[in-house]
Amino acid sequence: MLAAGLGSRLQSVHNARPKGFLEIGGMPIIARSVEALRRAGVSEFVFVVGWRGEIYRDWCAQKCSGAVCVENAEYATTGSLRSLLLGAAAVPERNLIVVESDLLYEQRAPDLLLAVSEMDTVLVSGFTRSRDEVWAYESAPNLLARLTKRRDEENVEPVGELVGLTRMSASLIRDLGTAAQTMPGTVHYEDGLNALAASRPITLLPVPDLAWCEIDDPAHLARARHAVWPRTVTADTAWNLKP
Repeated sequence: MLAAGLGSRLQSVHNARPKGFLEIGGMPIIARSVEALRRAGVSEFVFVVGWRGEIYRDWCAQKCSGAVCVENAEYATTGSLRSLLLGAAAVPERNLIVVESDLLYEQRAPDLLLAVSEMDTVLVSGFTRSRDEVWAYESAPNLLARLTKRRDEENVEPVGELVGLTRMSASLIRDLGTAAQTMPGTVHYEDGLNALAASRPITLLPVPDLAWCEIDDPAHLARARHAVWPRTVTADTAWNLKP
């Protein structure tokens, strides 16, 4: 769980708590995420914390027993790639599912991601028009070319949007660590994946109708509560009733 960020654009509405503790439907989104991952079969959790990390430590002690909290002391000046590598170092040589802490998503997301055979897989949604999207482009069918916030100027359409749940093998994480040595500390894990995509296959898993959102600012929060949350409730009900 990547949970070290400051969340500065939400400080006016969230009383100096990390974004993962925003409540949707009466529950913190980080609790919903852990619950969904557990239902999908995940049993071990590592939280990379930074700003107000003690809130995560206290919550884990009460609600996520056995979880490991790793501190990114440089959270204010480093990007998510640094946090990812710190978290991975706590469980070396393990295959991981990397999840951003500020997401609301339906149960299908981790279920489908963990069902595929490819160990290095990026979950991709349809087009949300939510602002601040990270577009996913492919080099061949369902193979990552790059993740970027810039729309392609060569009339090539993106496959969809980065959701923020990604499977990474121990091998991929080793390569990310090597790549990070020559990259600025401010880069995000998407930049690391981009650096590797030309030399090793990273699969895209498109789920065009997935209900989800990232919550970075008050507009995102309003959309999460009034548009995305009702869709996730409906989708989860249908998904959980499947035989």
